[in-house]
Order: sequence, then C-alpha cells, then structure tokens
Amino acid sequence: MRYDFLQPLSVVLESFAGHGLAQYWACEFPAKWAEPLREHVFRPTIAEGEGEEKRSIPLWAVNGAIAALMPQVLTHDARGRRGETWLAWAANAQDKAPDRALLVEFVKGGLMAAAQQRNDQAKRRGRPPVIDTAVLAGVLDGFCGQDLQFTRKTLTLGPGTSPESADYTLVPHALATHLCLTDWQVVHGDPTPADLAEQERGTDDGGGAEGGRRTAEDGDEGVTVRAVHTTRWRRTAARDGAELVSWPPYVYESKNGVRYPWSYTLRLSVQTRSLEGEDQPRLHVRVGMRRWARYNVFDPKRAIGLHLLSPSPWADASSPFGLASMSWNPGPAGKKQGFMGWADGLVPTLQRLGSLDHLPNPAELAKDPLGFLEPGTDADGLPRDPVAAVPYRPGMGKNTGHAVGDGVSAKDKWRIFSQLVPALEGFATADAPHVRVPVPVRARLSAEELLRMDRGALAVAAGERIEVVLCCQTATMRDEALEALALALDLPLDVGEQPGQVQSWRQTYTLPELEVLVRVEPVGEVADDLDLDDKIKRRNDRLKAAGISRQMQVRTLLGQPGPAVASRFVLVEMHGPDAFASADHDPKMTVRAGAASCGAVTQNLLPPTAATVKTGPREPSEDDGEGIQEEPESAKSQRERTRRAIGDLLIRQSGLIRRPDREGTTEHPLTDVACLGLWVVRRTGDYKAVMPLAVASVPDQPHVMVRLPHSGWVTYHQASVKLAGWSSSRTFEKQHIQAFFADCVAESCDGGDLALFTLAQNIRSTCPALTNPNLVADRLAFHPDRPLDAGQYKGLRHIRLRTNTGDESAQHFSYGKGGPQSRVGVGAGLWASESNERLFFSTADKPKTAGPGSPGGSRLEWHEGKNRDKEIVQKIDTLKDVWNPQLLELLVAVKQKDDPAAAWAALAHQRRTAAAHFADPTTLPVELHLAFKLSSTLLPSHQLESIDQPES
Repeated sequence: MRYDFLQPLSVVLESFAGHGLAQYWACEFPAKWAEPLREHVFRPTIAEGEGEEKRSIPLWAVNGAIAALMPQVLTHDARGRRGETWLAWAANAQDKAPDRALLVEFVKGGLMAAAQQRNDQAKRRGRPPVIDTAVLAGVLDGFCGQDLQFTRKTLTLGPGTSPESADYTLVPHALATHLCLTDWQVVHGDPTPADLAEQERGTDDGGGAEGGRRTAEDGDEGVTVRAVHTTRWRRTAARDGAELVSWPPYVYESKNGVRYPWSYTLRLSVQTRSLEGEDQPRLHVRVGMRRWARYNVFDPKRAIGLHLLSPSPWADASSPFGLASMSWNPGPAGKKQGFMGWADGLVPTLQRLGSLDHLPNPAELAKDPLGFLEPGTDADGLPRDPVAAVPYRPGMGKNTGHAVGDGVSAKDKWRIFSQLVPALEGFATADAPHVRVPVPVRARLSAEELLRMDRGALAVAAGERIEVVLCCQTATMRDEALEALALALDLPLDVGEQPGQVQSWRQTYTLPELEVLVRVEPVGEVADDLDLDDKIKRRNDRLKAAGISRQMQVRTLLGQPGPAVASRFVLVEMHGPDAFASADHDPKMTVRAGAASCGAVTQNLLPPTAATVKTGPREPSEDDGEGIQEEPESAKSQRERTRRAIGDLLIRQSGLIRRPDREGTTEHPLTDVACLGLWVVRRTGDYKAVMPLAVASVPDQPHVMVRLPHSGWVTYHQASVKLAGWSSSRTFEKQHIQAFFADCVAESCDGGDLALFTLAQNIRSTCPALTNPNLVADRLAFHPDRPLDAGQYKGLRHIRLRTNTGDESAQHFSYGKGGPQSRVGVGAGLWASESNERLFFSTADKPKTAGPGSPGGSRLEWHEGKNRDKEIVQKIDTLKDVWNPQLLELLVAVKQKDDPAAAWAALAHQRRTAAAHFADPTTLPVELHLAFKLSSTLLPSHQLESIDQPES
C-alpha cells in the first residue's frame, strides 16, 4: 500500500510559563567536595601490568540511590563538573523537597559503598585495593549541608527560545513525572460499552487470558485474547533522557502454562533542528519493547542489568525504578568458587543507607527472576510487591529464550502517541506530518544478480590481474566458496575436481577483461587461538609477541604477490569470537594485519558447524531451549552466507558501486553529479583513533576513491591495505581534521556539480561549524570563524544527515489520505517537512531479513490477517518480531541559487541504494557507508609492530 504522509513521533514544545513545572531548584555538586575527592581519593592509578587506569568520582551510585529513594529529585550530572546541574527538583514540590542533611548522608554512604565495592573487585582479581577508604572517610567527614547551594531557576523553553544545556535533561524528566502524577493511561483497542463495563469491574489483568474475542495468534487458531487493554506507566532512572515503562507488565501465557512478561517503553528526549525560521524545541518520543527474563539467567562475560523497585518513605506515583546490574565472578582458576554479585554501586549504596530488607540476593535473583518480578508472599506469608525485573536479551544462558517478539509495530506507535499528545496539552502540540516527494526508484536485485559481477568494473577498480586466496578448514566451505567465486566472475571452474580434503591448489583464468589467479590453501594453525605467553606480565606485550608470531605464519601462508598482481583478496574460514578462549586469543585482527603486509584484504567465513538456528515459528516449550537450538546448518544457509562473504570480499572491498538509473526527483532530475563523503574514524581502547578520511565517486567511474591523511587519492582496496597496516599517528587534532576536509573539498570541486555528504553525529565534535547553532545556510565551514570561500566552490551542494543515534531523528508511522484511523504502516520514500523547505526525511523499504510482524498488527490488539490455510481470521502479533525502520534526516545546508532542494535531498536518498554488494538500502549514502566500513579496517596498535625477523 502507498502511504502519502509520514507522522514523526515528536511534539513541538510550547512555553512552560505559568505552569508549576517552569520553576525548579538546581544544585551543582560542590567544588569543595569534588576537588579533594579528585586530588586525594579517586586519582589515576597504575595497575600492575595494565598501565594507567583512570579513576573518577563514582557519582552514578549516589545519583541512582537518590533517584530511587527521592522521586521528586532529578539527577543527571555524574561527573561533578562546575557549571553543570547535579540535582534539580520542581519548586512546587516543597512538601517533598530534599533535606540537606539527608543528601549529605546519601553522598557519604554512596561514595563509601562504591569505593568498598571497587576494592572488593580488585581483591577478587588478585590486586591491591584501588581506593584508600581511610583517606576517603577523612575527606567525607568534612562534608556538611551548608556546602549545598540551591538556586531557583525558570524553564524558558518554547518557540523562539533555544534550550539551555540543562533543559535537554530536565524537561523530559519533568514531563515524565507529570505523566505519572496525573495517572496517564493508554487504551489499546476500540472499546465498546461492554468492554468498558468489563474494565470497570476490574477484570482486565493485563494477561489477556479471559474474555474478549477469539482470535488466531501467529496462525494458531483458538487463542483467546482480550479486545481492550489499559496500560499504565512508571518512570525508570534512565541515564540518558527520561524513560517510562508500562507497569504492571503484560504477560503472554503459552498453551502449556509458561508465562512470558513484557512491557512497552517510552523514551523522551529534547531535540532541536537547524536552519528553521525560529527555534522550535521538540520532544522526541521513542516507543520500544522490554521483555522480562522469566528463567535462570547467566552470562559469564557481560553484566546483567535489572530494574530495582525501591520503595521509600518519599515514594509516590512518580517513583522511578532504580537501574542496577549484576555479574558473574568466576573466582580463582581451577576452583569452583564463582558467584553472582552486584556489578555497580547502587544496591550496596541502598543497603548502606537504610535497612531495606526487600533488596534481592543476586544469586537468587539470577536463579529465579520471575519469582521477584511477580507479586508473591514473603517469608512470613505476607503479600509482597514485585522487587526486581531483569530485562531479557538473547544469550543469557540455556532456556532463556522469550516467546514474545521484539520491536513495536506502527499501529502500537500510533495508538500510544495519539493518546500521549492530549496528555501533554499545554506543554506541546503534535508535529506536522511530512509529505511524500515523488522520486524514481530502483527495483531490488536478487542475491544471485548482485553476486554476478561486472568484470570490467572490477578490472578498473582492482586492476587487470587479481589473486583470490581461499584459506579453508573444511572441504564443505571450500566447495561453497569456489562455487560462489565461479558464479561471481563466471569462471569455468569445476568444483567436482577438488579432493576430499583441503589441499593446496591453484589455477589461473584468463578472461577478456582481467586475469584471475585462484588459490586454495589449508588454513591450518593460522585460524587457531593466539599463543599467549603467560610469563609476559604486561598484556600489550603478550599480545604483541603473539601477534608477531601469527603474522609470520600468515606471511608464510600467503607469500608476497606474484608479478603484475594488482590486488589480492583472501577469504579465511575461521570460527566466531565465542569459540576462542578469550577475546585476547581471537586471531582475526592479527591475521588481517599479516595479510595487509602481503598486500591483501581479508574476509572471514564461519565453518559449517558454527550455526545456531531458530527452529521456526512454532510455540516455544520448556524442553527445547525456547525455540532456539543447535541444529546442523542447511546447505541453503551455507550457500547464502558464502555468497555474501565472496560478494563483500570482491565487491565491497573493491569499492564498487551501482549508480541509480535516474537521480533527483521526478520533476527535477540530476545528471553527472560527483559525490563526496567526509568521515572521522573514532575508535577507543586498543584501537584508539581520531582520524579523518574522505570517500568520493565521479560519474564516469564504477568505483569510489579514498583520501587518507598524508596521501593522495587511492582505490578502496589500497586504502584498506594501508589502514590495516597503519602504524603512524592515528589521533589528529581538530585543526588538522578541518584542514584535511577543506583540502578534500577543494580537490573535488572541478567546476561540475558536487554533492557533499556529512553525518552530524560523526563530524560535528571536530567541526563545530556543522552543529545546529553554528550552521549557516549556503555557507560551508568546518570552523565557525573560517568559512570556505563560496566563490571557489560554485558547483558545491552540502547535505547534512542525522540518524536516530541519541534519538536525534524521531520514530514515525505512515498513513494514507484516509488518516491513521483507517490504516497505518511504514512507508518507504522521501518526505518533505512542511515547516522547512530545506529539510527532508528518508525511509527505506522493508528488508528481506526484517521480522514477519505486520506494521498494522499489535501486541495487544486484534487485526485481520491470513492463517496458514490462507483464511481471513482475527490475529494478534504477540510472538512475531516487528521491523522498526530508521528515519534519516536530510538537511540541504548549501545549495546554489534557484536549486530545487528536493532534488539534492533525493540524490542522498537514492545513494542509499548504490552499494553494489547489498540489495537493501544502507543506512547512509554509499560514500558514507563505505567510509564507515573502512573504519573497521584500522587495527589495534600493538598488533602493528614492525616484523624484523626473517620469514624463514
């Protein structure tokens, strides 16, 4: 179905003047407290064998306890910085205003509990204490209530007013508190008088187990569900923005009596746009799903989060869940002394601050999360409210699957948003819908059509003589890889001639466009765990020694390229990360570095035994791992993923692209446009880097070119090899990045039309001129005080993009001319803002890998659909995953006189389908997509040490 309008889940904020929420008290974390804590207690320390280990004031534990126990107090600055609001609360909440002395005790108890927990963790790791608690106690002894300075402030948010920094945090929390205190509710379904009477009698328990209509759920007829449900909400102490969760949870009960609890979530955040006639702060609303664990949970590598219900003497309807986490502590090697313990300071802080005997034991909670989630009785037989809820995620141990699907449908978004807007009356009005822009579209290619390469294009991108090396463990994947390679390049290759075991084999194929040298090699020890020498104490030195040894093995296996070989491509059959003893034992990065030293790029391929598959859409049971189990991988699955790996290796890593057949809008087509994407590689930890690069395409070339620091324009393959062996400086200052980008633009502007693509979330921290407050229409600048001379770039257009990172672009649903009451969905296309002629939004077609849930379906409401016998029945999409598409914002920041802005926004939209290796649209235009993929090529610095030993 075609949809004509796209409704963002955003509201335009109005003035808060005259409302009680406009007045609030604010307090900074006293500098008198922060300075001695940083100077004497929470200082950088040297952990033996690990280098410098940063320490900070652990205010998250303190803030979490304050938020859990004192609901009227909003906390957000956990770094104790000057000029930042630490605590805030509404001025009209004087009856629950925090007591200074109590706040001081919270700080003292919280910091001491967090410090003690850090020391306990260090002790379990065999290290000395990291914090001197005696010194900490001496510092805390000097804290007193008079140190807290409260300032009365007014929210001046509204049209024409730019939000202050504190407003971005305070307003969402204030509105979330308002919704809870006014008992805002959402009614799901179309209530009839009989339904309403049933609700008034209190029979709607959220479980959907009695009354209502008989429906078919996921093709299974005879399941009875209620027609109308009412959802109530509760806050959580979210660290980013404000979050509401539907409470009590809904429960899906399977036919064999297994209960699966779940909730809707709402995340609220304040956002602004650029180049509007006047500032219009918006509240973005993100609707989500939270499935709660119901069975024994366990994860030896990652912490397990939980929502903690902490009633206090100050509790009211707005009291938030505390957010805590627990983790597995393995104990000494070779001894069964592991235990589940708290992974942060919230629970130890709450335990220290009061006699809260309702707090759970982490081991008991991990063993039976459902027992703490549902109401029950305590040891004395008295009624007990829910205590804790553990959010479900895949991989939390055996039998922890969840029957309820993931994602939220367009209908559920519409239902919740349409009832949220009236609840915010006086604070906000619904944002105007966006209107469809007619643009030419391209038919989606099949997987086989994608893999069949244009050999002439490959010869231009990679050279007329290439080498493809298949390093395999199993004959199964060797044969699949050879067949995929033969299909991709139309090689006269007979897989049946290969021996039963993987053996060295090579053949040269001379084709009209290029010459292809194909090699098969047993991967051998190259794909095994890295051999780490435990006698080497420092981790980096251990990894460096192991990495050099493995790189030598790779170089021996591959050898140097033969005469006239322009590009080398290596496919390595290797297990996934879970198959290795630890992350440090995983050899993938080292193998890539070794291949780069031989002038080759690599692509990994999992062996056939590594597949974990879903057993299908049937209902899960207690006995089979909840619908997920280990099964032999099908031949079709092996073939598909091998073809994808070969396509990624040869097509994507050669930088090949497929230009849209027609660019621009239907009304204003574009021709002969060059495109340039600017990107900043940002990596942390072992990979630490802040490095600029640029990816460009020109109309007469089938591939992109890449510009790296200190180099000219090179092919994508060459750039990948350079980055995989990059051992020089990888951290660049802002001025160097800005100068590099200015050079790239100057080199790309040759008098023709040039479309410049940038991603706001990626580039603005190093190029502040591209932030909302500094962006100026039709002026390109990377530094606010140093704009580029527009006279030198007459063909330049700049399209700045924003994704949903940080909720900066809103969720949405689409509808036709009949309105959302008739039908809602997730229409694909280009959409124009009614309030800004330069602002557009791009949505993609539903990918083949998306969940089967209908956008018009719901977790709670029935809708018409077909069952397995193709009969029209009433269905409810409780068990189906639902695809949640992303809204990409396109702002035409620079255009030429008389340019139709829609045509250049359409170009960015169409470039999302220009990746030659991928059938579905990419999140970003292909130039930025390929730049992002290049960033993963940069390897850890300790694996790039020069190899001085001879290869023999």
